[in-house]
Amino acid sequence: MPTQTFFNLPGTKRQRLIDAGFTVFSHASLADASVSEIVRLAKISRGSFYQYFSDKTDLYFYLLGQLREAWAADTIGTLRRHEGDLFATVRELAEAAFTDLSQGPYREFYRMLFLSFSYRGSVQVDDEWTAHYRAQHRIRTNWSQMVDTKRLNVNSDDQLHTLVHMLFGVFAQNVARYFNEAADATDTAVADRYRQNMLTMIDWLQHGVEKETQEER
Repeated sequence: MPTQTFFNLPGTKRQRLIDAGFTVFSHASLADASVSEIVRLAKISRGSFYQYFSDKTDLYFYLLGQLREAWAADTIGTLRRHEGDLFATVRELAEAAFTDLSQGPYREFYRMLFLSFSYRGSVQVDDEWTAHYRAQHRIRTNWSQMVDTKRLNVNSDDQLHTLVHMLFGVFAQNVARYFNEAADATDTAVADRYRQNMLTMIDWLQHGVEKETQEER
Protein backbone atom coordinates (compact mmCIF):
# COMPACT_ATOMS: atom_id res chain seq x y z
CA MET A 1 0.00 0.00 0.00
CA PRO A 2 1.43 3.43 -0.89
CA THR A 3 2.59 5.61 1.98
CA GLN A 4 0.91 8.88 2.85
CA THR A 5 4.02 10.59 1.45
CA PHE A 6 3.02 9.32 -2.00
CA PHE A 7 -0.48 10.78 -1.68
CA ASN A 8 1.00 14.08 -0.50
CA LEU A 9 2.98 14.47 -3.73
CA PRO A 10 1.90 17.10 -6.25
CA GLY A 11 -0.53 15.60 -8.73
CA THR A 12 1.84 15.87 -11.69
CA LYS A 13 4.68 14.08 -9.89
CA ARG A 14 2.36 11.38 -8.59
CA GLN A 15 0.97 10.83 -12.09
CA ARG A 16 4.48 10.67 -13.54
CA LEU A 17 5.32 7.80 -11.19
CA ILE A 18 2.06 6.03 -12.03
CA ASP A 19 2.72 6.40 -15.75
CA ALA A 20 6.26 5.09 -15.31
CA GLY A 21 4.94 2.06 -13.48
CA PHE A 22 2.42 1.27 -16.19
CA THR A 23 5.09 1.66 -18.87
CA VAL A 24 7.55 -0.70 -17.18
CA PHE A 25 4.96 -3.30 -16.23
CA SER A 26 3.65 -3.21 -19.80
CA HIS A 27 7.00 -4.46 -21.09
CA ALA A 28 8.16 -6.72 -18.26
CA SER A 29 6.53 -9.12 -15.83
CA LEU A 30 6.38 -8.28 -12.14
CA ALA A 31 9.34 -10.61 -11.57
CA ASP A 32 11.45 -9.02 -14.33
CA ALA A 33 10.47 -5.36 -13.89
CA SER A 34 13.24 -3.03 -12.76
CA VAL A 35 12.87 -0.40 -10.06
CA SER A 36 15.80 1.39 -11.73
CA GLU A 37 13.79 1.75 -14.93
CA ILE A 38 10.72 2.94 -13.04
CA VAL A 39 12.63 5.69 -11.22
CA ARG A 40 14.43 6.70 -14.43
CA LEU A 41 11.14 7.22 -16.26
CA ALA A 42 9.53 8.89 -13.25
CA LYS A 43 12.55 11.20 -12.88
CA ILE A 44 12.90 10.51 -9.17
CA SER A 45 15.67 9.01 -7.06
CA ARG A 46 15.66 5.39 -5.95
CA GLY A 47 15.53 6.58 -2.36
CA SER A 48 12.41 8.63 -3.11
CA PHE A 49 10.71 5.58 -4.62
CA TYR A 50 11.09 3.69 -1.35
CA GLN A 51 9.56 6.61 0.52
CA TYR A 52 6.39 6.02 -1.53
CA PHE A 53 6.28 2.22 -1.94
CA SER A 54 7.86 -0.64 -0.02
CA ASP A 55 8.96 -2.32 -3.27
CA LYS A 56 7.96 -2.81 -6.91
CA THR A 57 5.26 -5.32 -5.89
CA ASP A 58 3.62 -2.64 -3.77
CA LEU A 59 3.50 -0.30 -6.79
CA TYR A 60 2.26 -3.08 -9.07
CA PHE A 61 -0.72 -3.94 -6.90
CA TYR A 62 -1.53 -0.28 -6.40
CA LEU A 63 -1.76 0.12 -10.19
CA LEU A 64 -3.78 -3.07 -10.55
CA GLY A 65 -6.05 -1.93 -7.74
CA GLN A 66 -6.75 1.35 -9.51
CA LEU A 67 -7.96 -0.53 -12.58
CA ARG A 68 -9.92 -3.17 -10.69
CA GLU A 69 -11.64 -0.60 -8.49
CA ALA A 70 -13.22 0.87 -11.61
CA TRP A 71 -14.33 -2.64 -12.63
CA ALA A 72 -15.86 -3.20 -9.19
CA ALA A 73 -17.85 0.03 -9.45
CA ASP A 74 -19.06 -0.98 -12.93
CA THR A 75 -20.07 -4.41 -11.62
CA ILE A 76 -22.17 -2.97 -8.82
CA GLY A 77 -23.86 -0.45 -11.12
CA THR A 78 -24.55 -3.06 -13.80
CA LEU A 79 -25.97 -5.57 -11.31
CA ARG A 80 -28.36 -2.91 -10.01
CA ARG A 81 -29.40 -1.91 -13.51
CA HIS A 82 -30.13 -5.55 -14.40
CA GLU A 83 -31.96 -6.05 -11.08
CA GLY A 84 -29.64 -8.81 -9.92
CA ASP A 85 -29.67 -10.79 -13.18
CA LEU A 86 -26.22 -12.41 -12.99
CA PHE A 87 -25.97 -13.62 -16.58
CA ALA A 88 -27.15 -10.34 -18.12
CA THR A 89 -24.65 -8.52 -15.91
CA VAL A 90 -21.74 -10.82 -16.76
CA ARG A 91 -22.44 -10.65 -20.50
CA GLU A 92 -22.41 -6.85 -20.49
CA LEU A 93 -19.35 -6.59 -18.26
CA ALA A 94 -17.41 -9.28 -20.11
CA GLU A 95 -18.00 -7.70 -23.52
CA ALA A 96 -17.03 -4.24 -22.28
CA ALA A 97 -13.97 -5.55 -20.45
CA PHE A 98 -12.85 -7.63 -23.44
CA THR A 99 -12.98 -4.53 -25.63
CA ASP A 100 -11.10 -2.50 -23.01
CA LEU A 101 -8.37 -5.13 -22.61
CA SER A 102 -7.93 -5.71 -26.33
CA GLN A 103 -8.13 -2.10 -27.55
CA GLY A 104 -7.84 0.21 -24.54
CA PRO A 105 -4.87 2.27 -23.31
CA TYR A 106 -3.71 -0.41 -20.86
CA ARG A 107 -3.72 -3.26 -23.37
CA GLU A 108 0.00 -4.03 -23.00
CA PHE A 109 -0.21 -3.95 -19.19
CA TYR A 110 -3.02 -6.51 -19.31
CA ARG A 111 -1.25 -8.57 -21.96
CA MET A 112 1.80 -8.92 -19.72
CA LEU A 113 -0.43 -9.73 -16.75
CA PHE A 114 -2.28 -12.51 -18.58
CA LEU A 115 0.77 -14.01 -20.28
CA SER A 116 3.24 -13.85 -17.39
CA PHE A 117 1.59 -16.20 -14.95
CA SER A 118 0.85 -19.87 -14.71
CA TYR A 119 -2.32 -21.00 -12.91
CA ARG A 120 -0.38 -21.16 -9.65
CA GLY A 121 1.07 -17.73 -10.25
CA SER A 122 -2.34 -16.29 -11.12
CA VAL A 123 -3.78 -17.57 -7.84
CA GLN A 124 -0.89 -15.95 -5.99
CA VAL A 125 -1.46 -12.65 -7.80
CA ASP A 126 -5.18 -12.77 -7.02
CA ASP A 127 -4.53 -13.56 -3.34
CA GLU A 128 -1.95 -10.79 -3.02
CA TRP A 129 -4.14 -8.28 -4.86
CA THR A 130 -7.10 -9.18 -2.61
CA ALA A 131 -4.99 -8.54 0.48
CA HIS A 132 -3.83 -5.17 -0.89
CA TYR A 133 -7.36 -4.30 -1.99
CA ARG A 134 -8.94 -5.07 1.37
CA ALA A 135 -6.19 -3.24 3.24
CA GLN A 136 -7.15 -0.10 1.34
CA HIS A 137 -10.89 -0.61 2.02
CA ARG A 138 -11.74 -0.46 -1.66
CA ILE A 139 -15.12 -1.08 -3.25
CA ARG A 140 -16.10 -4.76 -3.30
CA THR A 141 -19.02 -6.55 -4.91
CA ASN A 142 -21.30 -8.34 -2.43
CA TRP A 143 -22.54 -11.03 -4.80
CA SER A 144 -24.68 -12.77 -2.17
CA GLN A 145 -26.72 -9.65 -1.51
CA MET A 146 -26.89 -8.25 -5.03
CA VAL A 147 -27.56 -11.30 -7.23
CA ASP A 148 -31.16 -12.48 -7.64
CA THR A 149 -30.55 -16.14 -6.75
CA LYS A 150 -34.19 -17.06 -7.47
CA ARG A 151 -33.18 -17.06 -11.14
CA LEU A 152 -30.41 -19.60 -10.49
CA ASN A 153 -30.07 -23.23 -9.52
CA VAL A 154 -27.81 -22.51 -6.55
CA ASN A 155 -28.44 -23.50 -2.96
CA SER A 156 -25.82 -21.57 -1.01
CA ASP A 157 -23.48 -18.61 -1.09
CA ASP A 158 -20.61 -21.01 -1.79
CA GLN A 159 -22.37 -22.31 -4.88
CA LEU A 160 -23.08 -18.76 -6.05
CA HIS A 161 -19.44 -17.78 -5.62
CA THR A 162 -18.37 -20.91 -7.50
CA LEU A 163 -20.66 -19.93 -10.38
CA VAL A 164 -19.26 -16.38 -10.40
CA HIS A 165 -15.71 -17.75 -10.51
CA MET A 166 -16.67 -20.05 -13.37
CA LEU A 167 -18.11 -17.16 -15.36
CA PHE A 168 -15.11 -14.91 -14.86
CA GLY A 169 -12.87 -17.90 -15.53
CA VAL A 170 -14.49 -18.12 -18.97
CA PHE A 171 -13.66 -14.46 -19.49
CA ALA A 172 -10.05 -14.83 -18.33
CA GLN A 173 -9.48 -17.96 -20.42
CA ASN A 174 -10.59 -16.28 -23.62
CA VAL A 175 -8.65 -13.09 -22.91
CA ALA A 176 -5.49 -15.14 -22.29
CA ARG A 177 -6.01 -17.09 -25.53
CA TYR A 178 -6.56 -13.81 -27.40
CA PHE A 179 -3.34 -12.31 -26.04
CA ASN A 180 -1.44 -15.49 -26.81
CA GLU A 181 -2.51 -15.34 -30.46
CA ALA A 182 -2.92 -11.65 -31.32
CA ALA A 183 0.22 -9.76 -32.23
CA ASP A 184 -1.26 -6.35 -31.45
CA ALA A 185 -4.52 -4.40 -31.12
CA THR A 186 -5.04 -4.39 -34.90
CA ASP A 187 -5.80 -8.14 -34.84
CA THR A 188 -9.53 -7.45 -34.60
CA ALA A 189 -10.48 -10.78 -36.21
CA VAL A 190 -8.75 -12.64 -33.40
CA ALA A 191 -10.45 -10.43 -30.81
CA ASP A 192 -13.86 -10.98 -32.39
CA ARG A 193 -13.34 -14.75 -32.48
CA TYR A 194 -12.47 -15.03 -28.79
CA ARG A 195 -15.13 -12.53 -27.77
CA GLN A 196 -17.76 -14.64 -29.50
CA ASN A 197 -16.29 -17.83 -28.04
CA MET A 198 -16.55 -16.25 -24.58
CA LEU A 199 -20.23 -15.37 -25.11
CA THR A 200 -20.96 -18.89 -26.38
CA MET A 201 -19.40 -20.41 -23.27
CA ILE A 202 -21.46 -18.09 -21.06
CA ASP A 203 -24.59 -19.22 -22.94
CA TRP A 204 -23.61 -22.85 -22.31
CA LEU A 205 -23.30 -22.17 -18.58
CA GLN A 206 -26.71 -20.51 -18.53
CA HIS A 207 -28.69 -22.82 -20.79
CA GLY A 208 -26.65 -26.02 -21.01
CA VAL A 209 -25.00 -27.71 -23.95
CA GLU A 210 -26.90 -30.95 -24.42
CA LYS A 211 -29.81 -30.80 -26.86
CA GLU A 212 -33.21 -32.13 -25.89
CA THR A 213 -34.13 -35.46 -27.42
CA GLN A 214 -37.46 -36.01 -29.20
CA GLU A 215 -38.73 -37.98 -26.19
CA GLU A 216 -37.87 -35.14 -23.78
CA ARG A 217 -39.88 -32.73 -25.90
